[in-house]
Amino acid sequence: MTKEKWCKTALTPSKLPGLDYSLNPYSGCAHACKYCYVPNVIHVEREKWNEVYAKINIPTVLQKELRRKKKGIVGISTVTDAYQPAEKEYELTRKCLLVLLKKDFPIDIQTKSDLVLRDIEIIKKFSRAAVGITITSLNDEDVRLLEPGAPSVKKRLDAVRELSEKGVYVYIFFGPVFPDIGVDEVGRYVETFIDAGAKEIMIDSLHLKKGILESVLSALPDKKREVFRERLKGNYYYEILDEMRDKCKGKIVLREAF
Repeated sequence: MTKEKWCKTALTPSKLPGLDYSLNPYSGCAHACKYCYVPNVIHVEREKWNEVYAKINIPTVLQKELRRKKKGIVGISTVTDAYQPAEKEYELTRKCLLVLLKKDFPIDIQTKSDLVLRDIEIIKKFSRAAVGITITSLNDEDVRLLEPGAPSVKKRLDAVRELSEKGVYVYIFFGPVFPDIGVDEVGRYVETFIDAGAKEIMIDSLHLKKGILESVLSALPDKKREVFRERLKGNYYYEILDEMRDKCKGKIVLREAF
């Protein structure tokens, strides 16, 4: 059940590359991803992060802040997903988009949810807008185990396709790459992402902050758990990255987050 809270600020300075501001209409996340490192960054218990709060006054706060803010790129969903299930009821992300559109601030949305499709017509009106869809694996079992509250792989790929077909600049955040993805599978991933209409791929590794490895392994069956353990000891991610560079070359832009 979503709880409600009031916020004092809407936009915060972003330390992420390419973003000037962060906007997160919700606190906590119902997607319950086992690898989420946000609790480590903001120093909250992992269990507490699964409690979702809607910042019910954020559109009003945002409107006031934009009167004095220098125009810059607003990253939407930098610590939580702005299109998680609570958005269906509260529509805070949609309301914030409408506020941002009045000043035509550039936006960069990142989400695991196909709910973003609801707002295509708003997003298209921005002079500069990008939507990133996070896809960590094409393996439905992995997604079910490690992202239990998130939409299916198919829904995400369909969202990429529809965004692209409607003229929205869309990219895929391929991260964290799950360690049971073989180097020989990289080509299939790249082709799948290109076929869906992605304009670029951003790749990231599994960030093993305190408690994350235990959280991930606890959700996996024994055989898969051993694969994760073994590959995380070696040069797995460097091999994946080298293969990604090779398969993307001349076909699609690759951005590296690790």
